[in-house]
Amino acid sequence: MTDTNVDTLVGIVLKNENMKIVEIESSGGDQFRINKITEEKLDIPFVAETIKDGSYVSDFADKIANVLDKHGFSTEHAILTVPNDMLVIKKYPYDNDFSDEEIIDQVDWEVKQFSYSPDDEYVIDFGKLTHSRATEHNELVVVAVRKAVVGFIKEVFTRANVKLRVVDAEVFAAIRAINKNYEARDGDVTALINIEQQGIQFIIIDSGEFFTSYQIPLQFKPDDPENSKTETIIKMTSKELKRIIIDHKLGEKIEDLSRIFLFGDLVLDPVLETLQNSYNVRIDRANPFRRLRFAPNVSVDEYIWSRPETFTICVGCALR
Repeated sequence: MTDTNVDTLVGIVLKNENMKIVEIESSGGDQFRINKITEEKLDIPFVAETIKDGSYVSDFADKIANVLDKHGFSTEHAILTVPNDMLVIKKYPYDNDFSDEEIIDQVDWEVKQFSYSPDDEYVIDFGKLTHSRATEHNELVVVAVRKAVVGFIKEVFTRANVKLRVVDAEVFAAIRAINKNYEARDGDVTALINIEQQGIQFIIIDSGEFFTSYQIPLQFKPDDPENSKTETIIKMTSKELKRIIIDHKLGEKIEDLSRIFLFGDLVLDPVLETLQNSYNVRIDRANPFRRLRFAPNVSVDEYIWSRPETFTICVGCALR
């Protein structure tokens, strides 16, 4: 007999030259099983410049279809994360007496304020925040993605014959991966730090909920030695994290955080070790597989086993 409560989602991350895909089966509650997982190189980078060029739709569609077919992934329910530089995330106060219609009108007005031109059109989503940190007003978190980006993505998945359930944001996928795998007490303020070749993203969560996020660029050259990268990452991470803590009145020092998780493709061992030895707060690599089971005979590349933090966003995407 088939279990009608089973839901299978495929999380897909396309970013720069890489594609990460994971298939997760949920049988209700917090029971999750990884059925398939893989990482592939993209022939064409998935960046803003290529999305602007409609001629690449077929290339991306063919690549996605071929990879899903080769590894036997489900094509019924897929979720794609949009890279950070292709969307806008902002928080706004709102009046608690507002009706749903009035909140929608306010969100539309707020989005118009950061539009670059009258021709900008966005796909918008928002949610009310309920974090326990005392504030003088209620807050909304608003996510806006240009319709041109969403249109490109939808066309790619239509041609690949894959049913796209939703487009997700990297920030919320990462938060979801942490919340499903680690305990968070009310009042805990946790930093999630995504370290990649192009930049470092800081995500602050309060009681397991989005609080704020920032991104700073990294400009490494291909021939930069690892020790130089390590020094740069440590210096910039420490400096920016202290700024965020002080600016948002979360404390006076890094040790005022409850916990720190590092994830992404560039979590170098010396970076983790130096940060752990420098600050009296628990700092770990994120492990998005920590509470998930693997199906029998799942083929997992040794690199993925040894670097689970590189799949944090992808797993969080499929846990939606």
